Amino acid sequence: MRRPLILICDDDQMYHLALRQLLKKDFDVLSAYNTEEAQAIVKNRKIDLLLLDVRINTARDGLDCIPKLKALDEELTIVMLSGLKEFETVREAMRLGATDYLAKDVDADELLHIISRIFERKALIIRQQQLGAESRREAKRFNLVGDAPGMQSLKRLVERARHSMTNVVIHGETGTGKEVIARLLRSENPDGSIAPFVAVDSATIHGNTAESILFGHEKGAFTGADKLKKGIFEEAHGGIIYFDEIANMPLDIQAKLLRVIQEKEVTRLGAARSIPLEFRVICATNKDLLGLVKQGLFKEDLYQRLNVIPIMIPALRERKEDVPLLLNHFSERYSQNNRVLNFTDEVVEFLSAYDWPGNVRELSNLVSYLYAMCESDSIEVADLPPQLRDAIAAPARVQTPDSSTFYERISGFENQILREEYDRCQGNISRLALKLGMDRSHLYTKLRIYGIHGMKKAGGADGSEHDSDSVSASAAIH
Repeated sequence: MRRPLILICDDDQMYHLALRQLLKKDFDVLSAYNTEEAQAIVKNRKIDLLLLDVRINTARDGLDCIPKLKALDEELTIVMLSGLKEFETVREAMRLGATDYLAKDVDADELLHIISRIFERKALIIRQQQLGAESRREAKRFNLVGDAPGMQSLKRLVERARHSMTNVVIHGETGTGKEVIARLLRSENPDGSIAPFVAVDSATIHGNTAESILFGHEKGAFTGADKLKKGIFEEAHGGIIYFDEIANMPLDIQAKLLRVIQEKEVTRLGAARSIPLEFRVICATNKDLLGLVKQGLFKEDLYQRLNVIPIMIPALRERKEDVPLLLNHFSERYSQNNRVLNFTDEVVEFLSAYDWPGNVRELSNLVSYLYAMCESDSIEVADLPPQLRDAIAAPARVQTPDSSTFYERISGFENQILREEYDRCQGNISRLALKLGMDRSHLYTKLRIYGIHGMKKAGGADGSEHDSDSVSASAAIH
């Protein structure tokens, strides 16, 4: 990384040399002894700071030169130097585009401090511009696509939650876009920049390195700690720390996590003092956290701390009317060289009949596949991957041959109906029994006979029973 480049323009050679001697330790320095030389240098070099004497050849030479210098480089930072303290001159210099105004008799340490502050402000402005650009890129990349009622409710909830620092748990099946929601909850600062976002795979936080990863360490805290390292909570200060699949976090680490969330401070390994922090915790899970709490696999007090705002992402099979919108969305996203795929009505109808076990991610991958494998821009059913065509077509056929007995055919129909309704009820046995008008115990027997409900029951949030791996989610996101 290059050192800042400072140009000194002053005709007082003794002062000029003294200033060069003071600055050369921390900065690269160029010299100009009149405004013409200064303009020539600014025209050909990127100057980070110009120290410009007000009175060079004439009483106004420095002032008159400011517009010319700004015309050459509108981002040029100019600090005026003068042996006189004239308020009107200061005001005119600021009006013409100077950043600051210093007396030549200022103390050397004070001068260095002022120059350092100028560069700190410049760095902050650059960083804010970068964050603003990042914010615009994220707004384009991460958005919610869909008009189904569930998606409309989700959009409203996300917008309300976005303006809060309250902790959130995002519940949703694999592929529904939980991290997309988490990033949409990222707040925007008044200057247009966006807050930090630190994403963590919960399964990787375990063993002897867990505390160092979470809380950081001081130099020499343990063997191999050759320098200070910030933990992920420090990195997320002022923003969001996102724990993906929080259910995978080991119990012993959950206890450490709880303390930090409660106290809003961390202590690096090897440090004597704690560091106060401000952060928001957003977690995602495809498991039933409350069920895990009841099984002793997730700490109840941590669950209560995290699940302040629960966000349920609907699965794609629950809002198939959004499939056409998502197809167009991903077609535009993956478009290259002005090539955009078009899906025939038959393809849209065909894909809308599919249950999408991989949710929006599966649909996204399909569009990416079609761009890579299809020469034509008009997509037909025959262009779809064979395994997908078979999976979509299979439910439309009764899986019993004509030669089967009457009772085998009845069993086939029963199997198919139970599977379809089980999926529609998301594994909620109470809802399924009510819908089919069946006794629960009899329904359990039927489901186990056909291998539909072989998992251990777990209590749901509303007291109903359902599969421990079932989640009330299915979204159209991206």
